[in-house]
Amino acid sequence: MNSKTFIIFFICLGNIAISFNTGAVAAAIPLIAADFQTTDFVVARIVPYYMIPYGLGALLYAPLTRFFTYRAILVTAMTVFAIFSLIAGMSQSLTTIFLAQVAAGIAAASSTPLGLMMIGDFFEKNVRGRLVGTYFGCSFFAAVGGMIFMGTVHWRWLFFIPAVLGAATALCWIFFNNPRVNQGHKGSIDYLKALARPHIRNVFLLIFAMSFLYHGVHKWYGVFLTREYGLDKGAISLILIVAALAGLTGQQIGGYLSDKKGRLTASYAGMGALAAGVILLSVHFPISLVVAILALIAVGWTISHNSVSTVLTDFPDDDRPLIASLNSSVRFISGGLGFSASKSFVAQSFSLTFFGIGVLILLLIFIIKSILTIEH
Repeated sequence: MNSKTFIIFFICLGNIAISFNTGAVAAAIPLIAADFQTTDFVVARIVPYYMIPYGLGALLYAPLTRFFTYRAILVTAMTVFAIFSLIAGMSQSLTTIFLAQVAAGIAAASSTPLGLMMIGDFFEKNVRGRLVGTYFGCSFFAAVGGMIFMGTVHWRWLFFIPAVLGAATALCWIFFNNPRVNQGHKGSIDYLKALARPHIRNVFLLIFAMSFLYHGVHKWYGVFLTREYGLDKGAISLILIVAALAGLTGQQIGGYLSDKKGRLTASYAGMGALAAGVILLSVHFPISLVVAILALIAVGWTISHNSVSTVLTDFPDDDRPLIASLNSSVRFISGGLGFSASKSFVAQSFSLTFFGIGVLILLLIFIIKSILTIEH
């Protein structure tokens, strides 16, 4: 294998490490609550405690590439991630778990901005869409593993496995002494200046809205299926595995559509499917149809997410580092805020909350063209 193959492999391995438990921990909220003898909504704070620090941490990594190499940053970040994932898994206190998630989130935030930066730096434009699809597809591959563990073993393994994978990723970067990754990305980093430019700001406003709305639905799946359908962890695990596999398929479809049919076409297809799925989820269908709806939501989200992420790789080289960091930051901060904002609504009614979110996603379709067809 040539050096580029190793690079994309290690990038994806790190993504698997940080993605293994992000969906599964949210789905395991009822299990964690039962162990700690508290309510689902108390334990639900574990989601924003990870996502918001992740989003804030993502802003660190583009500036760091001016002073440190890709390799040095990734070795350090993945080591820290492994240590605090282990602490979270071993903790007997919810407070300690929450705090460990804060540290793990900041460290995990290195993966996506540095991954997208390296894809943009080291690979040709005509293959970036598929590589971005492969990268984010690994998130869903990891989610399948996380869901299998969530449904078959104790929830603490949802932290132990990422600790092992994070340590393995750090070791891979330690021993991969290649000139490509033994460099940073030189150039000025000014987030405020970038966001002052309308074409950049508008893309990130779209990303913020998409992530805010999507995570107000997605992160509640475990609680939703437990409360509305009375399912146990095995059944929930199986359903979410199907959804994760659908998401993996959606990433590949999104990569193909982005490269062959254009970013705008891919975004229309993804957002339409996402809106339809969320609106349908507001209706109390038989569980077999719910599985199909969750799969539709996963495909819609991943296609639309891939199309917008691919747009980000098309920005000029000088913008790429800060764009990559802003991408992760905005997605996770808005996702954490969206989940937190939806908490009081889902406590009253899952159906009305999901219907309202689905309508808002549908409305976003009408502004996509004006955002994604501008000249960069």
